[in-house]
Amino acid sequence: MSGDNDRPGAPDRPAFERGTGFLLARLGSLTARSWAGFLGEHRLTQSQYAVLVALDRHGPVVQRRLAELVAVDARNLVPVLDQLADRQLLERRPHDTDRRRRVVNLTDRGSTLVGTIAAAAAAEQDRFLDALTAAEREHLNGLLRRLYAAHVPADGPG
Repeated sequence: MSGDNDRPGAPDRPAFERGTGFLLARLGSLTARSWAGFLGEHRLTQSQYAVLVALDRHGPVVQRRLAELVAVDARNLVPVLDQLADRQLLERRPHDTDRRRRVVNLTDRGSTLVGTIAAAAAAEQDRFLDALTAAEREHLNGLLRRLYAAHVPADGPG
């Protein structure tokens, strides 16, 4: 490969813009900005979205376990839960046998929002990856998962 982009007629990029580290960092920045904007359209932060997805996946859980699932200190989780409860996206209730513990559950409204966001996120991802064929997307995802697994322990961020 000569260093040119793979697309005919694409401008030649400086050497630093062709390095793997730069490309991963720059694309990571672009996708993070795009993702934050996307979540903002739904009036959500990344932490709030992580809570909703964890509840959707795991069902009702005690607050401490939810904090573990989203890798947030339990004390820092309270304001996130407050904001989501204010929007009626989740509910908290006392545990059946231990009144000191709180069980957190998605409401129907929260579940609907998670589904809506998942569908819209898939469409946004398709738009972002439009320059790649389906096979290239699959290959890229496999390589990224392999790198991720090599650098992030399995019990790390979820």
